[in-house]
Amino acid sequence: MNDRALVDNALRYFLEVARQGSINKASNELHVAPSAVSRQIARLESELGTQLFERLPTGMRLSPSGELLAGHARKARLEAARIIDEITGLEGIQKGMVHIASIEGLASYLLPHVIGEFRKKYWGIHFDLQICSSAEVTRRVREGNADIGLAISPPPEKDIKVEKRIMAPIYAIMAKDHPLASKKQVTLAQLSSYPLALPTRDTTVRQLFDVSCSRQGLLIEPVMVCNFVNSLIQFAACQGGITLFGEVSIRHLNDGSELKALPIKDREMSARTIEVQTMAGRTLPKGVAAFLEPLCMALE
Repeated sequence: MNDRALVDNALRYFLEVARQGSINKASNELHVAPSAVSRQIARLESELGTQLFERLPTGMRLSPSGELLAGHARKARLEAARIIDEITGLEGIQKGMVHIASIEGLASYLLPHVIGEFRKKYWGIHFDLQICSSAEVTRRVREGNADIGLAISPPPEKDIKVEKRIMAPIYAIMAKDHPLASKKQVTLAQLSSYPLALPTRDTTVRQLFDVSCSRQGLLIEPVMVCNFVNSLIQFAACQGGITLFGEVSIRHLNDGSELKALPIKDREMSARTIEVQTMAGRTLPKGVAAFLEPLCMALE
């Protein structure tokens, strides 16, 4: 069973046009003729007595009235999915899909671990985990494309409920035999003497690092920039260098690991936060609500 039984076609078509910004692209996703999509949009605009889209040379953009309807339609679609989950799993949390949007650092170890432990009890729940930027995480939750989002230091959003917020300071990661590994904490000035591998400039780790260096008058050029977590970790482990990660992302490092994680003595590098987000005002499906508890506990 899918949400087509409970969500009007006109609303489904409207949401797809809003998402794609184009009737032709929406029709391709929906596997219907563009004329069918156009008719449904025209029907909605006629019934509501307002223009839902601004027709631009580059495509379709929601009008203010369209933005209001989109918010309603997204919640209606999510409520339909929740009801279907309840119908198909009346005897308990037997079936369902949990859609998660997360930054890469948390998806490398923490999320797979929590999901694996959760499925030992609720084996019928499946997961769709998408890795994206922090801003994209919040957008997906706000638009109903993700049930749960894990974002870094996001600005307040009226349509977002914060289920959990924790401090997530940035640590320096290095091999256990690195010259700095014996220290309890390190400064940015100390890091400047060693090869440094950093994530790309669109990450909060890199942005906070650049701000802190600028404030301290330090010019530190990384010897490697990479958008893949494992490559950064391998650089630190094998090449005598250092990389930077959020504390939560490296909690799994233990005494048997070849790496050492040290806090960085800097206020900006310590002020980073992680949020677990859901859509405000939404009643979550049972499977999603059940998963939130162990997820939030794992972040404590």
